[in-house]
Amino acid sequence: MQPGVELLIDEPGAGPAVEKLAFYQIKLRMWLSRGDPVRWLEPWGVISRARIEDDGATLVTDVRIDRVFLFAGLFYGIQGMQVGGTRTLQIAPHLAYGETGLPGSIPPNALLKVEITVVSGPNATA
Repeated sequence: MQPGVELLIDEPGAGPAVEKLAFYQIKLRMWLSRGDPVRWLEPWGVISRARIEDDGATLVTDVRIDRVFLFAGLFYGIQGMQVGGTRTLQIAPHLAYGETGLPGSIPPNALLKVEITVVSGPNATA
């Protein structure tokens, strides 16, 4: 794991290994270090297939595994996963939203706990 990304829980999937530059459907949940859930204000990723569930706490979307679609800590944390797997990560601010944060959702310099599930893929959504 990259320094600044700590693997807390790893539940391996039974599907194929995740490959860079391919599209996958993911479920993403995030919490601030004090335990408050990050609420998604709107979906991101491939918008035509993105949705928000659990009163804004869960984002389900298609993303390409690269540094454009994913912030650095998530990009590093998903490496080595398999389809069907779930990981819980702790991501340092400099590999997440940094000094800027995400206005309305994530304060500046926030340490994040992230749960990511690779639901399906790869697919050709673009």
